Amino acid sequence: MRGDCLTCVKYLMIMFNTFLGMAGCFLVGVSLLVLLGTKTLYGFLMLHPVLSLTVYAVLTIGAMLFVLGFLGCIGAIRENRCLLFFYFLLICILFIAELSAGVWGYVYRAKLSMASFKEDLATKYNGLDPNDSFTSMWNDWMERHKCCGVEGPKDFEETDFYKKKLNLTKIPKECCIERTKNVPQGVDVSVECLDNLNQAYIHQQGCHEVAFTTYEFYIYMALALAILVLIFELFAMFIAMCLFRGLLKM
Repeated sequence: MRGDCLTCVKYLMIMFNTFLGMAGCFLVGVSLLVLLGTKTLYGFLMLHPVLSLTVYAVLTIGAMLFVLGFLGCIGAIRENRCLLFFYFLLICILFIAELSAGVWGYVYRAKLSMASFKEDLATKYNGLDPNDSFTSMWNDWMERHKCCGVEGPKDFEETDFYKKKLNLTKIPKECCIERTKNVPQGVDVSVECLDNLNQAYIHQQGCHEVAFTTYEFYIYMALALAILVLIFELFAMFIAMCLFRGLLKM
């Protein structure tokens, strides 16, 4: 490989690695925003191992992509064969790790199903202990997102605190609609919600649907970016090897 062809491969290498570096910065930024930006979302993620591991995996991959993008650009600019070969090995390892993580996520996707969340709610929710992290997370999530239970208010009929009659009410107060239009004079919203279970004063939408609706765009954007990054990594590996072989013959 000589002259203009080698120069073209060199600049392609720089272009692809610039994108990888930018993608790495974006992934790191999104991960830190999730971990540090919203207390409710952070608590929700930390109580589900699959979700928490996913966030930390994305953070790690983003940091590695940034470092690899930098190494790739430096290796191409300086035409350093050792650096290019080291870069090729690292990006190949990262590519395999990302594919493995994708397979792992697909295998354990059932743990993010509505049934699994309902099971966790039934066995771990304790309406009497405000210091319980799981209870506090659910109460905060329901209050902020105006939802009740996983699929709806009836989910709380399966919880231990309801079955054992440990709680005076059948649903948490966070499920109640605080402000209802046209409330008749003399009607106590709290009594209608907690004691009489009047559906007009209870949030009927489940939190699973609210969470998916709220973060649907970000989920699909992350998936699209992940696929795009994998494609660019394949091209980057190919170009790095071409540039390495071209420099080897000089």
